[in-house]
Amino acid sequence: VRMTKDKVGSFKPGSVTRIRLKNFLTYHEVEFKPGPRLNLVCGPNGTGKSTILNAMCLGLGGEPKMLGRADDCREFISHGKDKALIEIEVQPFPEKTTHIFRRKIERHKGSARGRGRGASTFYLNSEQTTGKEIQKIVSEQYHISVDNLCTFLPQDRVGSFSSFNPQQLLEETEKSLSASQHLFKTHQKLVELEAELNLGGNTTEALKKKLKNLEADFVNIEREKVRMEERQNALEQIQLLQKKILWLKYDEQREHCLTLKQSKDNAKTQLAEARRSLAPLEQESAEHKSQVERLKSRFGRVDDEAKASKMLCKKQSDKFQKHTQDLDEDLITLQTLEEEARKAERLLADGKKELQRLEESLQSKQDTDEIKAELRESDQEIRTAVGPLRSRKREYDRAHTNLKQANDSIRLHENALRRINDAKTARRNQVFTQFPNLRRVAKFIEENREKFRRPVWGPVACEIDTKTMNAAAYLEQHVANHVFKGFVVECKEDWVDLYHMVRNGLKLPINITTVPQGRLEQIERMYSDEKYKKLRQEHGIVGYLDESFIAPDPIMQALRNEGSVHKVLVGNDKTQESLDKRNLLDHLSKAEDGSSRPKPCCIFSSNGNKSYKYTSTVSRYSNSTSLRVDDVNRARFLEAGIDDSRKRKGETELDQATKNASQLTGQIEDIQKELDNAVMLHQEAKARHDAIKSRYDTVVKLKSKVNRQRKRVEQLNERVSADNTAEKDKLVQHIKNRVKCTISALEAHAEGHRGLLEATVKTAGIRLNETLADVEHRAIQDQLREAKKEFERLENAERKAKNELAHAKSVMNATLAKCTSFAPLKDDNDNPLPLKARLEALPVDTVDEAMAALEEAEVKANTIDDNPDVMMQYEKLKYEIVAAKDELANLESSKEGRLQEIRNMQEPWETALENSIQKVNTLFASYMSELGCAGEIVLKRGINPSESKDSNESLIAKFEQWGVEIQVKFREKSKMSVLSAQRHSGGERAVSTIMYLMSLQELMVSPFRCVDEINQGLDERNERLVFKRIVKNSTRPPERNIATNHSGQYFLITPKLLPNLCDMEKEGVTVHIITNGPFTFDDPLDWNPEHFVEQRKNSTEEKREDSNFEITNNSNAKERPKRKKRRVS
Repeated sequence: VRMTKDKVGSFKPGSVTRIRLKNFLTYHEVEFKPGPRLNLVCGPNGTGKSTILNAMCLGLGGEPKMLGRADDCREFISHGKDKALIEIEVQPFPEKTTHIFRRKIERHKGSARGRGRGASTFYLNSEQTTGKEIQKIVSEQYHISVDNLCTFLPQDRVGSFSSFNPQQLLEETEKSLSASQHLFKTHQKLVELEAELNLGGNTTEALKKKLKNLEADFVNIEREKVRMEERQNALEQIQLLQKKILWLKYDEQREHCLTLKQSKDNAKTQLAEARRSLAPLEQESAEHKSQVERLKSRFGRVDDEAKASKMLCKKQSDKFQKHTQDLDEDLITLQTLEEEARKAERLLADGKKELQRLEESLQSKQDTDEIKAELRESDQEIRTAVGPLRSRKREYDRAHTNLKQANDSIRLHENALRRINDAKTARRNQVFTQFPNLRRVAKFIEENREKFRRPVWGPVACEIDTKTMNAAAYLEQHVANHVFKGFVVECKEDWVDLYHMVRNGLKLPINITTVPQGRLEQIERMYSDEKYKKLRQEHGIVGYLDESFIAPDPIMQALRNEGSVHKVLVGNDKTQESLDKRNLLDHLSKAEDGSSRPKPCCIFSSNGNKSYKYTSTVSRYSNSTSLRVDDVNRARFLEAGIDDSRKRKGETELDQATKNASQLTGQIEDIQKELDNAVMLHQEAKARHDAIKSRYDTVVKLKSKVNRQRKRVEQLNERVSADNTAEKDKLVQHIKNRVKCTISALEAHAEGHRGLLEATVKTAGIRLNETLADVEHRAIQDQLREAKKEFERLENAERKAKNELAHAKSVMNATLAKCTSFAPLKDDNDNPLPLKARLEALPVDTVDEAMAALEEAEVKANTIDDNPDVMMQYEKLKYEIVAAKDELANLESSKEGRLQEIRNMQEPWETALENSIQKVNTLFASYMSELGCAGEIVLKRGINPSESKDSNESLIAKFEQWGVEIQVKFREKSKMSVLSAQRHSGGERAVSTIMYLMSLQELMVSPFRCVDEINQGLDERNERLVFKRIVKNSTRPPERNIATNHSGQYFLITPKLLPNLCDMEKEGVTVHIITNGPFTFDDPLDWNPEHFVEQRKNSTEEKREDSNFEITNNSNAKERPKRKKRRVS
């Protein structure tokens, strides 16, 4: 339906008439032509709705940060592309040139640090320009503000609007209310004047304080001048005292030199006397030293004799200890010989009794010769039974070998036939042929199964046995291909190990599904037993898809998890007939619990040689159902072929091998019976032989015990009868010898001890004499040492006196030179100078008195700070005081003028702002009332002028505090509160935001406005009312028959629209459906909207007569037809 200008109007100057994109986000290349009024942009998520909004912002010179999506414009280039192009054409003013804005973004331009600012090139009507020039034309000529959220609200900035404080909201509102932004600019000017006025008041106070400080400083400078004169006098006195001190020090040093000369002469005399007294002491010390050395030598000889006697004593003591120990051992040995003789007699008596018992037992047994004869007869009987046994055993082994060969032949034929019949093996080979990487992964798993905690299954396609060819095709059609190529593990640890082994080790991709513990979980079928039974009887349902194949539990659970095979029905030709003629899908979609929301369903049916898959889905927004019908293709890898000729040949060979095995089994049974009889005869003969052999072994063992016991008794007789008297005598003689040796050692030890005592006495006497001589020598040494110390002291004193005298003369001469240089008392002709009289006039006679006077003068001089610039500072302060007085007078005269300027600007600005806010408030309250809520727009002022105590004080309006508050109430019992993210839900904030924007719409000057997905989060009722308000405000006919005199262009971006919207028929509404994505038409021309709308209208008219009526809940309730939902294919 073409729109007419009298009802809709034409494009306002600045409206967007065309958008062209190339390699921009999701679009390879597209051209978009919006309508002049309300433009609804619809489409699934991810298809590129918001991309159009982003392109409008960037194409009109906006920065990426305005969108809240990215900071770098290069991120808007399509993946894998190097350049992107945005071209926007806007409606020109009458008789003006059309402006086409182009922005080219190149990936390899611009630096990373500059956020891609150099990556864009701008063009105006094919001529290159700058981004600032584009922004200037857009804002100044067309009054477009892409940075104002009241007119341009992207998806990623919707949350930012409700988080504005009152001051920010007022600024955004002022920007959108006039083409020249007069209100906003006036507000900013008032804020600046207010700041300047405050700054001026602060400056006056500071200037007064400065003037006061300058005057105080001037008084201090005058006082400082007098003090500087006093300081100069003190400095002159210091110089005279310093010269006087030099001459006084010279006089003291001269007296000191005379005293040192007398001390040097005295020290020289004392040194000569000390040298004469040293010789006798040195001679006496040498004599005592010689005597001490002779006594030390004699002590050494006697000490050696004492050590020898001590060694002898130790040696004899060790001998005594050894002889004593040996004597104890001999006594113990003598005692042991007597005890062993008594023990041997007891053992001999016991051995004779045991020998008698064994001999009596042997006499009661059978003779060994008789038993040997019986053994020979038994051996002959066994040899007679072994011959037939071996013969039957050989026959049995040959027959058993033949049977084994026959059974092996049967297994070979069975395996060959099984391989022919084994669809799994064929399918495995077929799968591995199509996907070679799966063969490598499966082989790797087979070789490394011990590394896993639980079994690993797969590939899934190789673990499935379908019951029919159709089941294989259905399963392949329904389950995703990657599931069939995947593997199944039974624990999370095996998933991690397998993934890393294959990805990191083999460098191959792998799909893995985890089924905990490999257990098959309980499932709930889509339909009740009663309904399922009815489906089987009336509609030909065969069963569920998971019943059409056989698989291990982990595989079955994986297919249920990944493909929901337990929810898919399988039917036949009768099912197809029900689908075509009996509305079977409606029956399947109907909920059994009475809910109005339909159920999704999936079913396979057949029609002759063809099969179909019907999939019904339910929209989560509108609860409407949509149907998709797919042809079912022949199975590719779940179906395996069988060679009939090879199968028949294998079956024949298997039958022949089975007959041969049966014949051999009968032969083996006959031979087994004969073999059992031969074994029985042999076992009986062997048992008799074993019994005889046991009796023979018993007699032989008993004879052996008797012989051993006889030998033991003989040995004990020999031990008892043996004579050990000689051994005892020898041992007694040995003990006597030991006693003699012990006594000899004791005597030798006593002799050595006596020698040790004598040597000890001698050494003690020598040591005493040596000590006395050493004491006397030390006394002489001490006297000699003291005499030498005294000599050295006198020698050092004489040397020190010489050095001190020389140093004193040097210091005196240096002081004299310094005096004659610094403070000369005579001229070259030896005439006295005036300085001599001045120094003699000073009232000091000693250095201490002069130092005290000098210190007093220095203290006086130091207490007065040196300030050579006193006069310069004095003149400078005088000039600054005059200048400050002049400046203060000028400031006080200009303050009243600035206050008057603020009052002149404030009144018209405040009046215009109040009128605009009042209009917005009226509309906002009305719109919120339509929703069953309450709302109010409140202008927040700064400090009221009437509240100020002094109208001449710095600032009384506080223009920077002015703001706008959105106050809302969504429940009857609640109070009006300021809209905020902390208090209100996302839906409540969305409703309030869009109603505020709708209230501003008629007052805005921007030629278009954009809002992205602001209806998300609203319930159905509010969304319908909000949509109705948007349509009404955005499609109102132009006023005064001027085609461009309307609210302008409006863009509403949304992923979905509610069904049965009654305002879609407005001529000012242009709907744009985005068919961009992987699941849309390959060719957009395949989508025929006119045909779709016509079909929908015809369907609605047919159903309207039988439809029910319902009453709406709004205040203007009226009966309207209830539209019946219909599946669209």
